[in-house]
Amino acid sequence: MNDSRQILHIDMDAFFVSVEEVLDPSLKGRPVVVGGDPDGRGVVAAASYAARKYGIHSAMPLARARRLCPQTVFVRGSHGRYAEFSRRVFDILETYSPEVEPMSLDEAYLDLTGCQRLHGPVLETAQRMRDEIRSHVGLNASIGIAANKLVAKVASDYSKPNGLLWIVPGMERRFLAPLPIERIPGIGPRGAGELRRLGVRTVGGLSALPRDLPEEVFGKWGAALYFKSRGICDSPVSGAREDHRSISRETTLDEDSLDAAFLESTLSYLVEKAAAQLREAELFTRSISLKLRYSDFQTVTRSHTLDEPTAEDSEIFRTSVRLFRGEIGARRTRVRLIGVCLSGLTRRRHRQAGLFDTGDPLRTDRLYSGIDRIRRKFGFRSILRAASRTEPI
Repeated sequence: MNDSRQILHIDMDAFFVSVEEVLDPSLKGRPVVVGGDPDGRGVVAAASYAARKYGIHSAMPLARARRLCPQTVFVRGSHGRYAEFSRRVFDILETYSPEVEPMSLDEAYLDLTGCQRLHGPVLETAQRMRDEIRSHVGLNASIGIAANKLVAKVASDYSKPNGLLWIVPGMERRFLAPLPIERIPGIGPRGAGELRRLGVRTVGGLSALPRDLPEEVFGKWGAALYFKSRGICDSPVSGAREDHRSISRETTLDEDSLDAAFLESTLSYLVEKAAAQLREAELFTRSISLKLRYSDFQTVTRSHTLDEPTAEDSEIFRTSVRLFRGEIGARRTRVRLIGVCLSGLTRRRHRQAGLFDTGDPLRTDRLYSGIDRIRRKFGFRSILRAASRTEPI
């Protein structure tokens, strides 16, 4: 047992809503939805546990959420605030181990293998970590502990909300067996439906199948299920925190649109919001992705990797609009949703001046620092690119 890995999966409970409750304690215990105006066409980004009792869940149209629970409090939310709370949580996690792998703003793996002499027994350490997040940040976290990432993630999900669960090494398969197959990461509604057609409803039922059968039916994905159903996973926890986070902004339009100028203006605003959050987190992006959802609900993404990381609005927008024009010119279907995602994030820019580069990088940095200071003092929309749509998104 002492030779087993000690992997923790830390997942903040209803993160966006919990942050709003810290900022406004009057929201605690009430049905709260983060996502914007219920009279618009947006979707639920997060719902409090009180709201979930009414059947409200993420990605649900806001209008439907209000019908299910008219007394719901709708909050637009702030990615900048969420990034700040996330940073405070990760600062705590990183005092326990250098091996912290963020999966999103509110979720991470942490490897405590070999840290027992430093921190004590793993269960006591996890409890202390959870208490520290609660006392210093004001948020609840659920933590799963296991010998690998797969089982640790299932354990944290099983213990929500505000729970702590340790799966002792050697008990992985026994723990997973009675669970519904949807509890296994990577098995969504479609995959679960296919497995049910084979008569499989639990993880134990999946593990009882002949090894070759899932692969014959599902290919490589089926082959991976053989190991997942037995709680086998050798994926390491990567301490390269910078490579796993992403920042995205998107909006569902009030009306589906074919107006390229309007769509580019909306994209410009989203880029400014995402880039501001990027700089606030002191990060740079290597990869820029455009997301479009058309009126027929077909969703496409187009991506480009930069030669050097950046946090500049202008460079991110140039790349985004080039991706947009390359995609939109290929079809004449109205756009329902538009978004931008910044990934491949790093804390180091690796900037290298070109032979014919006449720009002043420090001057550009000072320009954006000044813009960010003005926005913090007077609000985000106090200073925008001329091309950006001015309505709040």
